[in-house]
Amino acid sequence: MSPPGGPDTTAALSPWADAACAAALLAVDPVGLGGAVLRSPAGAVRDHWLGLLRGLLPEGTPLRRVPLHIHDERLLGGLDLAATLQAGRPVAQRGLLAEADGGLVLLAMAERLSGSTVAKLNAVIDTGEVVLERDGLALRRATRFGVVALDEGIEDEERLPAPLADRLAFRLQPGPRVADDAPAGTPDERALWQPADIAAARAALPRVAASDEILEALCAAALALGIDSARAPLLALRAACAIAALDGRELVSPDDAALAARLVLGPRATRLPAQAPPEPEENQEPPDEAPDSDADHPPPEPPEPPEGEEDDTATPPEGAIDELVLEAARAAIPAGLLAALAGGEAPRSGGAS
Repeated sequence: MSPPGGPDTTAALSPWADAACAAALLAVDPVGLGGAVLRSPAGAVRDHWLGLLRGLLPEGTPLRRVPLHIHDERLLGGLDLAATLQAGRPVAQRGLLAEADGGLVLLAMAERLSGSTVAKLNAVIDTGEVVLERDGLALRRATRFGVVALDEGIEDEERLPAPLADRLAFRLQPGPRVADDAPAGTPDERALWQPADIAAARAALPRVAASDEILEALCAAALALGIDSARAPLLALRAACAIAALDGRELVSPDDAALAARLVLGPRATRLPAQAPPEPEENQEPPDEAPDSDADHPPPEPPEPPEGEEDDTATPPEGAIDELVLEAARAAIPAGLLAALAGGEAPRSGGAS
Protein backbone atom coordinates (compact mmCIF):
# COMPACT_ATOMS: atom_id res chain seq x y z
CA MET A 1 0.00 0.00 0.00
CA SER A 2 1.39 3.37 -0.97
CA PRO A 3 0.16 6.71 0.30
CA PRO A 4 -1.45 9.04 -2.21
CA GLY A 5 1.29 10.69 -4.17
CA GLY A 6 3.71 7.82 -4.76
CA PRO A 7 5.26 4.69 -3.34
CA ASP A 8 8.47 6.25 -1.99
CA THR A 9 8.09 6.25 1.79
CA THR A 10 11.15 8.45 2.28
CA ALA A 11 10.02 11.17 -0.11
CA ALA A 12 8.57 14.45 1.10
CA LEU A 13 4.88 13.69 0.74
CA SER A 14 2.18 16.12 1.75
CA PRO A 15 0.75 16.02 5.28
CA TRP A 16 -2.63 15.33 3.71
CA ALA A 17 -1.32 12.24 1.94
CA ASP A 18 -0.06 10.85 5.24
CA ALA A 19 -3.34 11.71 6.96
CA ALA A 20 -5.40 9.97 4.25
CA CYS A 21 -3.18 6.90 4.51
CA ALA A 22 -3.61 6.85 8.30
CA ALA A 23 -7.39 7.06 7.91
CA ALA A 24 -7.40 3.89 5.82
CA LEU A 25 -5.23 2.03 8.33
CA LEU A 26 -7.37 3.23 11.23
CA ALA A 27 -10.46 1.92 9.46
CA VAL A 28 -8.75 -1.47 9.15
CA ASP A 29 -7.63 -1.76 12.79
CA PRO A 30 -9.15 0.92 15.04
CA VAL A 31 -8.64 -1.04 18.27
CA GLY A 32 -5.12 -2.32 17.62
CA LEU A 33 -3.84 1.08 16.46
CA GLY A 34 -5.46 2.91 19.34
CA GLY A 35 -6.48 5.87 17.23
CA ALA A 36 -5.16 9.22 16.06
CA VAL A 37 -4.56 12.74 17.28
CA LEU A 38 -5.95 15.08 14.63
CA ARG A 39 -4.42 18.49 15.31
CA SER A 40 -6.40 20.82 13.12
CA PRO A 41 -8.86 23.67 13.69
CA ALA A 42 -12.50 23.13 12.89
CA GLY A 43 -13.01 23.65 9.18
CA ALA A 44 -13.04 22.10 5.75
CA VAL A 45 -9.77 20.15 6.11
CA ARG A 46 -10.78 18.44 9.34
CA ASP A 47 -14.31 17.78 8.11
CA HIS A 48 -12.99 16.23 4.91
CA TRP A 49 -10.64 13.90 6.81
CA LEU A 50 -13.43 12.82 9.14
CA GLY A 51 -15.68 12.26 6.13
CA LEU A 52 -12.97 10.15 4.50
CA LEU A 53 -12.67 8.03 7.65
CA ARG A 54 -16.44 7.59 7.99
CA GLY A 55 -16.72 6.56 4.36
CA LEU A 56 -14.12 3.82 4.82
CA LEU A 57 -15.59 2.29 7.97
CA PRO A 58 -17.70 -0.83 7.38
CA GLU A 59 -21.43 -0.23 7.63
CA GLY A 60 -22.67 -0.35 11.20
CA THR A 61 -19.34 0.55 12.82
CA PRO A 62 -20.11 2.55 16.01
CA LEU A 63 -18.93 6.15 15.98
CA ARG A 64 -19.62 8.15 19.15
CA ARG A 65 -18.78 11.81 19.76
CA VAL A 66 -17.73 12.67 23.33
CA PRO A 67 -18.23 16.35 24.27
CA LEU A 68 -15.64 18.10 26.40
CA HIS A 69 -17.63 18.47 29.62
CA ILE A 70 -19.31 15.08 29.62
CA HIS A 71 -20.62 13.64 32.89
CA ASP A 72 -19.41 10.27 34.12
CA GLU A 73 -22.95 8.88 33.88
CA ARG A 74 -22.98 9.47 30.13
CA LEU A 75 -19.35 8.52 29.57
CA LEU A 76 -19.21 5.34 31.64
CA GLY A 77 -22.87 4.59 32.30
CA GLY A 78 -24.98 4.88 35.39
CA LEU A 79 -28.41 4.50 36.85
CA ASP A 80 -31.30 4.82 34.40
CA LEU A 81 -33.69 6.66 36.68
CA ALA A 82 -36.82 6.32 34.52
CA ALA A 83 -36.30 2.59 33.94
CA THR A 84 -35.45 2.09 37.61
CA LEU A 85 -38.69 3.72 38.78
CA GLN A 86 -40.70 1.69 36.30
CA ALA A 87 -39.04 -1.63 37.15
CA GLY A 88 -38.76 -1.06 40.88
CA ARG A 89 -35.12 -2.16 40.88
CA PRO A 90 -31.81 -0.58 39.80
CA VAL A 91 -31.47 -0.52 36.01
CA ALA A 92 -28.17 0.52 34.41
CA GLN A 93 -27.78 2.51 31.24
CA ARG A 94 -24.83 2.09 28.92
CA GLY A 95 -22.36 4.93 28.54
CA LEU A 96 -20.79 6.22 25.35
CA LEU A 97 -17.65 4.13 25.79
CA ALA A 98 -19.66 0.91 25.99
CA GLU A 99 -21.74 1.97 22.98
CA ALA A 100 -18.54 2.50 20.95
CA ASP A 101 -17.45 -1.15 21.27
CA GLY A 102 -15.73 -2.19 18.02
CA GLY A 103 -15.75 1.34 16.63
CA LEU A 104 -14.39 4.81 17.28
CA VAL A 105 -14.77 7.57 19.86
CA LEU A 106 -14.40 11.21 18.75
CA LEU A 107 -13.09 13.48 21.51
CA ALA A 108 -14.10 17.08 20.97
CA MET A 109 -11.58 19.80 22.02
CA ALA A 110 -9.29 17.05 23.26
CA GLU A 111 -6.48 19.46 24.21
CA ARG A 112 -8.68 20.67 27.08
CA LEU A 113 -9.53 17.27 28.55
CA SER A 114 -9.24 17.10 32.32
CA GLY A 115 -6.81 14.75 33.97
CA SER A 116 -9.72 12.85 35.49
CA THR A 117 -11.36 12.18 32.12
CA VAL A 118 -8.02 11.13 30.59
CA ALA A 119 -7.42 8.69 33.45
CA LYS A 120 -10.87 7.13 32.97
CA LEU A 121 -10.34 6.79 29.22
CA ASN A 122 -6.90 5.24 29.67
CA ALA A 123 -8.24 2.73 32.19
CA VAL A 124 -10.95 1.57 29.79
CA ILE A 125 -8.50 1.41 26.85
CA ASP A 126 -5.99 -0.64 28.85
CA THR A 127 -8.44 -3.09 30.42
CA GLY A 128 -10.96 -3.34 27.57
CA GLU A 129 -13.91 -2.90 29.90
CA VAL A 130 -15.96 -0.28 31.72
CA VAL A 131 -16.20 -0.88 35.46
CA LEU A 132 -19.28 0.66 37.07
CA GLU A 133 -19.59 0.54 40.87
CA ARG A 134 -21.96 3.19 42.23
CA ASP A 135 -25.65 3.95 42.80
CA GLY A 136 -26.17 0.36 43.91
CA LEU A 137 -24.72 -0.98 40.66
CA ALA A 138 -21.68 -3.21 40.19
CA LEU A 139 -21.24 -3.96 36.50
CA ARG A 140 -18.47 -4.68 34.04
CA ARG A 141 -19.05 -4.09 30.34
CA ALA A 142 -16.51 -5.25 27.77
CA THR A 143 -15.66 -2.60 25.19
CA ARG A 144 -12.75 -2.02 22.81
CA PHE A 145 -12.54 1.01 20.56
CA GLY A 146 -10.23 3.44 18.84
CA VAL A 147 -9.97 7.14 19.67
CA VAL A 148 -9.85 10.14 17.36
CA ALA A 149 -8.78 13.09 19.48
CA LEU A 150 -9.75 16.39 17.82
CA ASP A 151 -7.00 18.75 18.98
CA GLU A 152 -7.74 22.42 18.23
CA GLY A 153 -4.81 23.82 20.20
CA ILE A 154 -2.90 26.78 18.81
CA GLU A 155 0.03 27.13 21.20
CA ASP A 156 2.52 24.32 21.80
CA GLU A 157 1.29 23.98 25.38
CA GLU A 158 -2.26 23.30 24.15
CA ARG A 159 -2.00 19.63 23.28
CA LEU A 160 -3.66 16.36 24.09
CA PRO A 161 -2.30 15.06 27.42
CA ALA A 162 0.68 12.79 26.82
CA PRO A 163 -0.66 9.69 28.63
CA LEU A 164 -3.54 9.45 26.15
CA ALA A 165 -1.53 10.54 23.09
CA ASP A 166 0.99 7.79 23.82
CA ARG A 167 -1.74 5.18 23.31
CA LEU A 168 -2.73 6.48 19.85
CA ALA A 169 -0.70 5.42 16.81
CA PHE A 170 -1.02 8.51 14.62
CA ARG A 171 -0.34 12.21 15.17
CA LEU A 172 -1.75 14.04 12.18
CA GLN A 173 -1.62 17.66 11.06
CA PRO A 174 -3.31 17.48 7.66
CA GLY A 175 -2.80 20.37 5.33
CA PRO A 176 -4.90 21.07 2.24
CA ARG A 177 -5.73 18.06 0.12
CA VAL A 178 -3.42 17.22 -2.74
CA ALA A 179 -6.47 17.10 -4.98
CA ASP A 180 -7.33 20.71 -4.15
CA ASP A 181 -4.23 21.97 -5.96
CA ALA A 182 -3.82 19.14 -8.44
CA PRO A 183 -4.55 19.39 -12.15
CA ALA A 184 -7.97 18.43 -13.43
CA GLY A 185 -8.43 14.69 -13.68
CA THR A 186 -6.22 13.82 -10.67
CA PRO A 187 -7.96 10.99 -8.78
CA ASP A 188 -9.29 11.85 -5.34
CA GLU A 189 -7.97 9.85 -2.39
CA ARG A 190 -11.45 8.36 -1.91
CA ALA A 191 -10.88 6.28 -5.07
CA LEU A 192 -7.81 4.56 -3.61
CA TRP A 193 -9.69 2.53 -1.01
CA GLN A 194 -13.27 1.35 -0.75
CA PRO A 195 -15.20 -0.10 2.21
CA ALA A 196 -14.89 -3.53 0.57
CA ASP A 197 -11.08 -3.19 0.67
CA ILE A 198 -11.25 -2.33 4.36
CA ALA A 199 -13.52 -5.29 5.11
CA ALA A 200 -11.17 -7.67 3.27
CA ALA A 201 -8.16 -6.27 5.13
CA ARG A 202 -9.93 -6.68 8.47
CA ALA A 203 -10.60 -10.33 7.68
CA ALA A 204 -6.99 -10.91 6.60
CA LEU A 205 -5.33 -9.02 9.48
CA PRO A 206 -5.22 -11.93 11.99
CA ARG A 207 -3.17 -13.97 9.49
CA VAL A 208 -0.51 -11.30 8.88
CA ALA A 209 2.90 -12.00 10.43
CA ALA A 210 6.12 -10.02 10.74
CA SER A 211 9.69 -11.26 11.11
CA ASP A 212 11.92 -10.51 14.09
CA GLU A 213 14.04 -8.32 11.81
CA ILE A 214 11.07 -6.04 11.16
CA LEU A 215 10.35 -5.56 14.86
CA GLU A 216 14.05 -5.03 15.59
CA ALA A 217 14.26 -2.38 12.86
CA LEU A 218 11.25 -0.51 14.28
CA CYS A 219 12.69 -0.66 17.80
CA ALA A 220 16.07 0.55 16.55
CA ALA A 221 14.44 3.47 14.72
CA ALA A 222 12.48 4.45 17.84
CA LEU A 223 15.67 4.38 19.89
CA ALA A 224 17.59 6.45 17.32
CA LEU A 225 14.82 9.07 17.31
CA GLY A 226 14.80 9.36 21.11
CA ILE A 227 11.36 7.78 21.57
CA ASP A 228 11.31 6.32 25.07
CA SER A 229 7.84 4.76 24.92
CA ALA A 230 7.66 1.01 24.39
CA ARG A 231 4.21 1.45 22.85
CA ALA A 232 5.54 3.37 19.83
CA PRO A 233 7.36 0.52 18.02
CA LEU A 234 4.53 -1.88 18.87
CA LEU A 235 1.99 0.51 17.35
CA ALA A 236 4.25 0.88 14.33
CA LEU A 237 4.36 -2.92 13.99
CA ARG A 238 0.57 -3.01 14.17
CA ALA A 239 0.40 -0.36 11.44
CA ALA A 240 2.80 -2.37 9.27
CA CYS A 241 0.55 -5.41 9.63
CA ALA A 242 -2.48 -3.34 8.61
CA ILE A 243 -0.57 -2.05 5.57
CA ALA A 244 0.22 -5.60 4.50
CA ALA A 245 -3.39 -6.71 5.06
CA LEU A 246 -4.68 -3.81 2.97
CA ASP A 247 -2.37 -4.96 0.19
CA GLY A 248 -3.63 -8.54 0.48
CA ARG A 249 -0.36 -9.96 1.85
CA GLU A 250 0.24 -12.13 4.89
CA LEU A 251 3.88 -11.16 5.50
CA VAL A 252 5.08 -7.68 6.45
CA SER A 253 7.70 -6.36 4.03
CA PRO A 254 10.49 -3.84 4.72
CA ASP A 255 8.52 -1.24 2.74
CA ASP A 256 5.51 -1.83 5.02
CA ALA A 257 7.72 -1.23 8.04
CA ALA A 258 9.16 1.92 6.47
CA LEU A 259 5.72 3.38 5.82
CA ALA A 260 4.61 2.47 9.35
CA ALA A 261 7.70 4.17 10.77
CA ARG A 262 6.92 7.23 8.70
CA LEU A 263 3.38 7.47 10.05
CA VAL A 264 3.93 6.41 13.66
CA LEU A 265 7.54 7.11 14.66
CA GLY A 266 8.46 10.24 12.72
CA PRO A 267 6.01 12.61 14.47
CA ARG A 268 7.16 11.27 17.88
CA ALA A 269 10.86 12.07 17.41
CA THR A 270 12.64 13.91 20.21
CA ARG A 271 16.09 13.98 18.62
CA LEU A 272 17.72 13.56 15.24
CA PRO A 273 19.37 10.21 14.58
CA ALA A 274 23.14 10.14 14.75
CA GLN A 275 24.87 10.50 11.42
CA ALA A 276 26.85 7.54 10.10
CA PRO A 277 30.68 7.93 10.16
CA PRO A 278 32.15 9.18 6.85
CA GLU A 279 33.28 6.61 4.32
CA PRO A 280 37.08 6.30 3.86
CA GLU A 281 38.43 8.06 0.79
CA GLU A 282 39.13 5.91 -2.24
CA ASN A 283 42.73 7.09 -2.60
CA GLN A 284 43.53 6.33 1.02
CA GLU A 285 46.20 3.62 1.27
CA PRO A 286 45.15 0.46 3.10
CA PRO A 287 47.06 -0.41 6.27
CA ASP A 288 50.04 -2.73 5.97
CA GLU A 289 49.11 -6.35 6.24
CA ALA A 290 50.68 -8.59 8.84
CA PRO A 291 53.18 -11.15 7.50
CA ASP A 292 51.05 -14.07 8.53
CA SER A 293 47.79 -12.61 7.24
CA ASP A 294 45.29 -14.96 5.70
CA ALA A 295 44.52 -12.41 3.00
CA ASP A 296 46.50 -14.47 0.50
CA HIS A 297 44.46 -17.52 1.34
CA PRO A 298 40.79 -16.57 1.00
CA PRO A 299 38.21 -19.17 2.04
CA PRO A 300 36.77 -21.27 -0.75
CA GLU A 301 33.63 -19.90 -2.36
CA PRO A 302 30.42 -21.80 -1.62
CA PRO A 303 29.30 -24.08 -4.43
CA GLU A 304 26.67 -22.67 -6.76
CA PRO A 305 23.24 -24.30 -6.61
CA PRO A 306 22.48 -26.87 -9.31
CA GLU A 307 20.96 -25.52 -12.49
CA GLY A 308 17.22 -25.03 -12.14
CA GLU A 309 17.33 -24.54 -8.37
CA GLU A 310 17.23 -21.16 -6.61
CA ASP A 311 19.49 -20.21 -3.74
CA ASP A 312 17.10 -19.64 -0.85
CA THR A 313 19.87 -18.60 1.54
CA ALA A 314 20.09 -15.06 0.17
CA THR A 315 19.17 -12.43 2.75
CA PRO A 316 18.92 -8.64 2.59
CA PRO A 317 22.19 -6.83 3.32
CA GLU A 318 22.82 -6.44 7.04
CA GLY A 319 21.44 -3.12 8.25
CA ALA A 320 19.47 -2.50 5.04
CA ILE A 321 16.08 -2.81 6.74
CA ASP A 322 17.19 -0.69 9.68
CA GLU A 323 18.41 2.08 7.38
CA LEU A 324 15.25 1.99 5.26
CA VAL A 325 12.96 2.21 8.30
CA LEU A 326 14.98 4.93 10.03
CA GLU A 327 15.24 7.08 6.92
CA ALA A 328 11.49 6.83 6.34
CA ALA A 329 10.79 7.91 9.92
CA ARG A 330 13.29 10.76 9.70
CA ALA A 331 11.71 12.04 6.48
CA ALA A 332 8.34 12.28 8.25
CA ILE A 333 9.49 14.52 11.10
CA PRO A 334 7.32 17.67 10.81
CA ALA A 335 9.18 20.73 9.54
CA GLY A 336 8.74 22.74 12.73
CA LEU A 337 9.87 19.85 14.90
CA LEU A 338 12.78 19.14 12.58
CA ALA A 339 13.98 22.73 12.88
CA ALA A 340 13.69 22.59 16.67
CA LEU A 341 15.62 19.33 16.85
CA ALA A 342 18.31 20.65 14.52
CA GLY A 343 18.65 23.64 16.84
CA GLY A 344 19.08 21.37 19.85
CA GLU A 345 15.64 22.07 21.35
CA ALA A 346 13.77 19.11 22.80
CA PRO A 347 10.04 19.02 22.04
CA ARG A 348 7.75 20.01 24.86
CA SER A 349 5.76 17.37 26.65
CA GLY A 350 2.11 17.07 25.75
CA GLY A 351 1.08 16.72 29.39
CA ALA A 352 1.88 15.02 32.65
CA SER A 353 2.30 11.27 32.53
